Amino acid sequence: MKLRILATVLLFAPSLLMAPTQAQNPDQVRQLQLTGGCRRCNLVGVDLREAKLNNADFSHSDLIGSFLSNASLSSASLKRANLGGADLSGADLSDALLWGAYLRNASLSGTNLSGANLEYADLNNANLSVTNLTGANLTEAELRGADLSGANLSGADLSAADLKGANLSGANLSGANLSKADMSDTDLKDAVLCNTTTPKGKLYNRDCS
Repeated sequence: MKLRILATVLLFAPSLLMAPTQAQNPDQVRQLQLTGGCRRCNLVGVDLREAKLNNADFSHSDLIGSFLSNASLSSASLKRANLGGADLSGADLSDALLWGAYLRNASLSGTNLSGANLEYADLNNANLSVTNLTGANLTEAELRGADLSGANLSGADLSAADLKGANLSGANLSGANLSKADMSDTDLKDAVLCNTTTPKGKLYNRDCS
């Protein structure tokens, strides 16, 4: 039977008082409280909504089903972190390191991922609608069935990404690199294509003014 811990989280910043946190390892919760980060930690279901965690290190941590909506995680390291089913909607993950992160079925709607490194990340069936992915690195990322409708992918690198069955309707793909990407069954209705590199390596300028 899993141990259920209810802890009152201390201040991460002078202006921030956290909500109660749930996790399986109380020592690691205390580490999170004291340092604002926790590497290789078990933080399943942790509640970090609106937390100030810029530059924090959560690499290799288990954050399945965690609540990180509207959190500030700019330049944070989530390398190979398990964020399956996590709620990251509205969070600031600009310039964050998410190399090889597991984000399957995660909610990233309205999240700021500009300049983020999502290389080799698993984003299958994730909700990335109206997400800011400007200049993001999604090389060889898995995005099968992902919802990218209305997302801003201008200047993003999607080379060799798996976008099979993804929804890119209304997305901005200006200057994006889709070379060698799998675009089978991808919905591109009303997507903006200008200076966009196609899977075959050709530039597409349909929507350039």
